[in-house]
Amino acid sequence: MQRFFLMIARFALSAWIGAAALFVCTSISEQIAPTFDSDMKNTLAAIRFPWYYGFGFGLVGIGFVGSMIGVRRAEQRHRWAVVVTSLVLALTLMAFDYVLIYTPLHEIVTSPTAVRDARFVELHRWSERINSIDILLCLIAALAVCWPTKTNTDH
Repeated sequence: MQRFFLMIARFALSAWIGAAALFVCTSISEQIAPTFDSDMKNTLAAIRFPWYYGFGFGLVGIGFVGSMIGVRRAEQRHRWAVVVTSLVLALTLMAFDYVLIYTPLHEIVTSPTAVRDARFVELHRWSERINSIDILLCLIAALAVCWPTKTNTDH
């Protein structure tokens, strides 16, 4: 059963890293596309970001649970500490970002005026920074959980 949860943790964390990278590439491409006006860019962001946070919380949460069960704490104490600490920090940052940064940003882009003022720019900068740190923490956890271990059959 422990191997199953380790596989789930590996899959979920790797999937999140890939999904987040794709999301960032797609988002940047849409935001710099000259064919999209400001209203379209706001609409695309309002549609996309709830999915981003849903997949983020879901996959990182599954990765956390899978790691807690799948990584042998007694035998791999250092690995377990790196994975759990990274994921606790990542989930905490995601929650902080969602409540204090994403929610006001969403209100700005979905308001009837939808003006990207100085407040929007500042919130967006904070979101970029926090999400970069968050993805780095998830990458650290994914690498740690995927790192090969020596087994009894290794020579």
